[in-house]
Amino acid sequence: MRRAAIVLRQLQLQGGHAHPHAHPHASHTCGGALRGLATGLKDVEPKTLAKARRLALAVGTAAGAFGSLVGVGGGVLIVPAIVNACPSIPQRVISGTSLAAVVATGSTAGAVYLGSGLVDATSALLIAGGAVLTAPLGARYTARLNCQALRRLLGWWLIGVAPLVPAKALLLARDGDGAGGGDAGAAAAGTAAGSTGRALAAAPAGAAAAGTAGGDAGSGPARSTELLLRPLRPADAAIAATGCFAGFASGLLGIGGGTIVTPMLAVATSLPHAAVLGTSLAAMIPPSLVGLLQHARMGNVDVRMGAALAAGTAMGSYVGSAAALAAPPGVLEAVFAVGMAFLGRKTLQAANKAAAAAAKAAAAAAAK
Repeated sequence: MRRAAIVLRQLQLQGGHAHPHAHPHASHTCGGALRGLATGLKDVEPKTLAKARRLALAVGTAAGAFGSLVGVGGGVLIVPAIVNACPSIPQRVISGTSLAAVVATGSTAGAVYLGSGLVDATSALLIAGGAVLTAPLGARYTARLNCQALRRLLGWWLIGVAPLVPAKALLLARDGDGAGGGDAGAAAAGTAAGSTGRALAAAPAGAAAAGTAGGDAGSGPARSTELLLRPLRPADAAIAATGCFAGFASGLLGIGGGTIVTPMLAVATSLPHAAVLGTSLAAMIPPSLVGLLQHARMGNVDVRMGAALAAGTAMGSYVGSAAALAAPPGVLEAVFAVGMAFLGRKTLQAANKAAAAAAKAAAAAAAK
């Protein structure tokens, strides 16, 4: 049971090192989780902790804006920023606390996208359910597979997929213009956020690029803000598989599911790009909340730092998601491409750094 609790914490944007033992007084209740908060900080100097708490609001704001525009939780910025500024704070505590920011990003940006009907609730539930189920399985294979090679593969995947999303948008827009359906082509490219969103809330996502968008363009906000479940369709098998794969990769590599889910939804589905972001961000709320509770039970959450991070990411993600909805055609896809390339580069750097550290440790052990 202890192993299951530890591996679930892998559902985060930036992996850390698991705390070897759960807090002895933690229980399986929320009260037990609260009693275990911040026990991982007992050896950290107060001035270092105060510095991290001061940084949290600004770092969280930047991470929230980035995450809401790219479709990730923001931990990929939060963890290295605070680790570099306060290296004496255990990374497991920073990683665990950063999950509060991921929950805030998903909730705030998801609500903004939902306000324009740009969340496919059924897809989000399928992705979240699959991720929660398969993350422990991925963690069990950590010692059996070459994780550094897989990290490099993920890094190259992110770099490779980066230009595909703008290219897809250009092709869809060109096809729509060629067919005389300018509005439909724009919706398929993810640029007509309002009308596309209302169609998405009322019909399967694949129909959003059709004339439904134009017919619902004048719908009132009450309809667009409803979180509606749609009937399952054959294509949902691929969406559920995406969630399962993202959860497995999160458990195996200690990465955030958004780096898997967002590019796969963007490339493999007919969802408008803004709906891809909204759906991916909404899907990361349940697994991140589970991971946050697990970290709290192990003493890896600082409440004050987490509150500052959550406040910052809430502000940043609100501004970022609002800007995404107002972005001119093609801008959102271009931002996504730059963001994925950035994440891919960071993933490759982390893999190379970990491989070098492992080789150094092996050499030191052999010299003894």
